[in-house]
Amino acid sequence: MATPLSADSGCYIEDDSGQVHDLTSLCNVSSGGGETVLQTGDVQVTLRWDTSDDLDLVVVGPSGDAVSYFNPAIASGGQLDVDANAFCESASAAPVENIFWPTGSAPTGDYGAFVMLSIPCSGPGTMAVNYTLTVLSQGQTTTYEGVASLESGNETLYPFSLSQ
Repeated sequence: MATPLSADSGCYIEDDSGQVHDLTSLCNVSSGGGETVLQTGDVQVTLRWDTSDDLDLVVVGPSGDAVSYFNPAIASGGQLDVDANAFCESASAAPVENIFWPTGSAPTGDYGAFVMLSIPCSGPGTMAVNYTLTVLSQGQTTTYEGVASLESGNETLYPFSLSQ
């Protein structure tokens, strides 16, 4: 039997039948308090990389509205809750960005996520940054690996859907 999760952890999702699914591996929950706690819900898209560069995560919802650092919350409930290495002002040893729709609020339809290298904070020689993108939708996670660069048009679209 699984250990019950606390609502305070913010790292679980409850399905329509009332079953609770542990999402700790997505949320980086730490009892030591040194790691970033990420919010989750019906949809969660998490970007991780290991440089001081400023990568940006963008998620477009079914209405066409985009959640990003320019627009951290949209009417359908999508929210950016973590924006790492923004404008090179503070470098994280384990940068992460996270966009989510709280449980019960994500609209059904087609979504798309993409990653951009916004500012090469680690120096002018930075041309590309490897990243990992994890998408949670319908209680299922999918992980992608990619490379963000300053080259125009290099962004890869990661489409996914949410149905009810």
